[in-house]
Amino acid sequence: MNAINTKKHRQSRLFRMSFLLGALFCAFLTMTEKAFSEVPTGVFCLLGAGGGTGDDSLIYSDPDVDGIGMRQMWADLEPAEGVYDWSYLDNVIARAAAAGKPVLLRIGTGGGDIALGGACPTWVMDAVAAEPLPASQKFYTFDHNGRSVTIAVFWDPVWLAKKTDMITALGARYSSNPAVKIVGASFANAISEDWNVPHTPPAVTAWFAAGYTTQKMLDAGATIINATMAAFPNQYVTLAVAGNGPNLDPDPDYVARNAVLNARASWPGRLIVQKESLATFIPSAPGTGTAWELLWNSRPDVAGELLHWCYGDTTYQVNGGVPIDPSLALTNSVNKGVAYQMKYIEIYLTDVLNLLAATHYAHQQLFIPSPTPTPSQTPTPTTTPTATATATPTATVTPTSTATPTPTPTATPTPTPTPTPTPTSTATPTATATPTPTPTATATPTATPTATPTPTVTPTATPTPTSTPISQCTVPNFIGARLNQAQSIWSNAGFTTRVTTVGPMGHQITSQSLPAGYGGSCTTTTITLTAR
Repeated sequence: MNAINTKKHRQSRLFRMSFLLGALFCAFLTMTEKAFSEVPTGVFCLLGAGGGTGDDSLIYSDPDVDGIGMRQMWADLEPAEGVYDWSYLDNVIARAAAAGKPVLLRIGTGGGDIALGGACPTWVMDAVAAEPLPASQKFYTFDHNGRSVTIAVFWDPVWLAKKTDMITALGARYSSNPAVKIVGASFANAISEDWNVPHTPPAVTAWFAAGYTTQKMLDAGATIINATMAAFPNQYVTLAVAGNGPNLDPDPDYVARNAVLNARASWPGRLIVQKESLATFIPSAPGTGTAWELLWNSRPDVAGELLHWCYGDTTYQVNGGVPIDPSLALTNSVNKGVAYQMKYIEIYLTDVLNLLAATHYAHQQLFIPSPTPTPSQTPTPTTTPTATATATPTATVTPTSTATPTPTPTATPTPTPTPTPTPTSTATPTATATPTPTPTATATPTATPTATPTPTVTPTATPTPTSTPISQCTVPNFIGARLNQAQSIWSNAGFTTRVTTVGPMGHQITSQSLPAGYGGSCTTTTITLTAR
């Protein structure tokens, strides 16, 4: 009898212990998700690499700017192995912190050697070159807009080791800084930090010759994402996603989709998925059957970045090359993003400075002071099936509760935008007009009947008031900067024209056709810069 009781007692104790462990694990997941339940919302002003410290500092006091998207090239951050120059990042982060604006931090690693126009330090490319492997197995060369670009293959062990070392050092310096809320991660980025895996027929042939496999890509992704999550335990990590074309993987979105699912299974509640090609012509939400469907399926923690700036772009890239008023282009693009329930949208600095009404409209549509907490229960993974096929973490797919929030409770903040996607052009201008110009409030005391403010046709009126403060811009000093930074420096100074460059893109500028401090029209002044 005693033996039976002892056995029952042992079983009961085992049951209680396993129940307690299960409860503790669930509590941990809930706490993790609760701690990270408030993804920053609103307009993030996207600075050029190395921008945000000069005249554009007025963005820090702009009430329509809810956060700062800052970028720096790896070669500028770590010019020699283990030697870091923190001055730029410290400067911008301190300014944002003083203004109470969250920071999204990115380090550009794509595009190959800095000396040839990329963002990667030369010493990293040299380290990869010294690896005892044939060049064809560690380097990949492709054509980008008529320029030959050579990068280390995404899965190269030396490349990954140097990159994760940099990420670790970055985290050691900024993970405890409360102003840094989001950090970018990238592993499939041939050109910038955007997802870019060349997939033309010749590019696909070259990838397979270099040893490309889907699993190598997923492993590289896990290495970079895990390193970023570990280095920044207090921050969200954002991953820009896109497709790899139809011939490299089982399907075009296979790598991106499974990288997202695996990361969310391993790091619940911490991954933001974003698209960095927001434009007027993207598929309307939910983007079924397109590259945008993955974003929709990754809600609620999703975000976006404009494909290009709208103000002063004579190629109208955001509108597919079709001429359009820049305010309308920005507003229509924002409407598309809002329909996908993006938490924040990164808008280029020149648009923030010049398209005030459209930026205000974006802020109104996106900024939610107290976001409704996303329900951490209801594990109904939308895309789970696909994940299982791919990677080890798939066993843990239960924690895909991050993908779970797909039950659109987040749709609550979105009521404003929902109608917008379809009638974008019509609804947008009118909606923008009245709320945007805060002056309407000032006009009220004068006499509400004075409908004068209201007829200010948003598209047309917006540029007029905006351009006045910056009709005259001051030429910056380019001497000593690299030629591939020239356009960014010029744009950050407020000029909307294109710079003319002479010489190798990664080299330092030695002369400029206009002296620093010269004042000229922001829209018509041109400059030629020479590097040797």
